[in-house]
Amino acid sequence: MHKITVKDFPTMDLGDKRRDERFIKIIENIVRHPGSSIPRHNERWYDTKATYEFFKNEDIKLEAITAAISDFGVSQAEQQQLLVIHDTSTISYNDLQAEGLGYIDNAAGKGIFCHSSIAATVNGIPLGLLNQLIWSRESSELGKSVNRKQKTFDQKESYKWYQGIASVNELLGEEIVKIHIGDRDADIYELFFNEPDEKAELLIRARHNRKTAAGSELWQHISNQKVAGEEEIIVPDRTGKRKRKVQVQVRYQEVEILCPAHKKGKVYESVVLTAIEIRQKGNNKDGIHWKLLTTLTINNAEEAKQCMRWYSYRWLIERFHYVLKSGCGIEALQLKKAESLMKAIAVYSLAAFNIMQLTYQSRQTPDTSCEIVFKRRQWEALYMLKFKTNKLPKQPPTLQEATRWLAQMGGYLGRKSDGPPGLKTVWLGYESLLQAVALYEVLTKKI
Repeated sequence: MHKITVKDFPTMDLGDKRRDERFIKIIENIVRHPGSSIPRHNERWYDTKATYEFFKNEDIKLEAITAAISDFGVSQAEQQQLLVIHDTSTISYNDLQAEGLGYIDNAAGKGIFCHSSIAATVNGIPLGLLNQLIWSRESSELGKSVNRKQKTFDQKESYKWYQGIASVNELLGEEIVKIHIGDRDADIYELFFNEPDEKAELLIRARHNRKTAAGSELWQHISNQKVAGEEEIIVPDRTGKRKRKVQVQVRYQEVEILCPAHKKGKVYESVVLTAIEIRQKGNNKDGIHWKLLTTLTINNAEEAKQCMRWYSYRWLIERFHYVLKSGCGIEALQLKKAESLMKAIAVYSLAAFNIMQLTYQSRQTPDTSCEIVFKRRQWEALYMLKFKTNKLPKQPPTLQEATRWLAQMGGYLGRKSDGPPGLKTVWLGYESLLQAVALYEVLTKKI
């Protein structure tokens, strides 16, 4: 796995060179020991204390950390066209007595919110973590959601969708085509009037059944259209462990959608978008039924299907949140202030994204040498563990082979019905491998 260094963050300025180096060390430790506590990350008490002090230090600002991570993410996203996937995750700390923690859903739940934006190729390969908004709600705001209709868009928590999109547009510039993808929480009428740059588009899963200028209900109108095409798509189950093939029908049409009645006078009266319906074939109440709205111009069924495939890659950000929570153990941290936890969330997020990339890179370029990801000592130790031999091959194994062996160390069975290795088995195997590499280096060290 590529070892991140200070040189990868040329714009980083945490106020002191030693802080910059500690930032890198913390990420390295999280990747080496995902899911472990801070004391277990470090071999010496000095380093453990320094890690706690890093997050506690009020001179190290969250904004400086997220800015450095964003610049690094942009450097990894050098593509002509990008998918930018946005979503919010709730980081729960219900049992933690930390100063400044706000409520989640009610007064009993405590935690922090993290709205992330990640870049992926149009083929669904994760490239970089581009932007994060991390915040804790004010306890004084509990119960005031009933007044949300009296608030302007920029006063609402949902404004985070605009902020994330606008920040990414500025970061990536006008040379890159950006297709912003959001789930049903992003179905916000005002979002379609944010005047993004010419190379920024929206692809949002709809939540509301709005009125069209023709007087019809939007999704009833789309359902009445002729089937434009059929497609077999592969979707993960609820656990993300298994995938299944599903035959879907695609309908689409450009529509003029009226402004909701309670918003009239605040935004434009209507907006022209393309509505796409993807429905699983047959009478299946629990089957796939996606309703998408996009600013993209759709000229034919193939372009509508392409939007469907792009939206299916939204699953990547769910897997990112899964690694952050289950893999890196972000919710198990025992820091004493919400501000410290927010900085930790940002740092752990970059580590989580790097862990996730290993799995997807092996699927995208399976036949390339594993040395694009693994150091020589790592794949040598992996080979010896796999084949119980100290006779090494002349050429390194492929990335697909090495990742598969790694996953087997983490519990992956590798049966025909299992599909490619998943994230959890890869990160568990990687942790075991690093322990083996440490022993291997001691045994081969020249005294």
